[in-house]
Amino acid sequence: MISNVKIEEMTWPEIDAALQHGFDTIIVPSGSVEQHGPHLPLLTDCLIGERVAELAALKLGHTLVAPVIRPGLSYHHMMFPGSLTVSPDTFRALYEETCLCLARHGFRTMILTSGHGGNFAFLDGIGFYLADSLRAQGYPVRVLPQVNTAGYVQVQQRLVVEQFGVPLEEAQWHADVLETACMLAIRPDLVRMERAARGWIGGGAGIDLYAASLRVLTPNGIVGDARRATAEMGTALLEALGEWMADEMRRRLALS
Repeated sequence: MISNVKIEEMTWPEIDAALQHGFDTIIVPSGSVEQHGPHLPLLTDCLIGERVAELAALKLGHTLVAPVIRPGLSYHHMMFPGSLTVSPDTFRALYEETCLCLARHGFRTMILTSGHGGNFAFLDGIGFYLADSLRAQGYPVRVLPQVNTAGYVQVQQRLVVEQFGVPLEEAQWHADVLETACMLAIRPDLVRMERAARGWIGGGAGIDLYAASLRVLTPNGIVGDARRATAEMGTALLEALGEWMADEMRRRLALS
């Protein structure tokens, strides 16, 4: 039984042995380097995406996790200092070359995931392209992009509302109670809870984020409210997301 599924923390003989024992499925997560309010670090999406991928891999079995691909597609955060973004072509190339390396080593099923919502739609678009490209190069692989954004968000919102009594308006989608709680469970040393605040709450009707920037919508960078977050809530959220992702992948793998 492998307890550490992150290949960047394994040695090459350990990865070779895992492949020989049928660990030929790998989750390739992506994240972002972007502002997350005055209280969370820029690598928040990377850390959350990696932890969910790790939990899902352990639940799936015979599955490892690749290093998080970053930066991501974060143009709407660029008015906040420190945020980084790449072009869609660069993002695709990062995934393509990473998956090519993994295919060469013997991984045959690649699950593309993201801890950053801005990457979801693009991952859906490159899934078939990556599979065709790798097969054309002689690697018989399956590529499954996990892009059920609505399901991902609903799992989190339902849990904090039903189990922790958090008003739905506070559990939005950026630097809110959800992401703050997850970070308190993963890296509490990086969370400045004394700076946690209420941000913009609403539907964003009539605002083009990709033209106007998120900073027009929320000057402090928060969408929702971060102040009720706890580590206990974060642990429950991460476990629920890991279970949900594993179930999604089992269903998708059975159909592919």
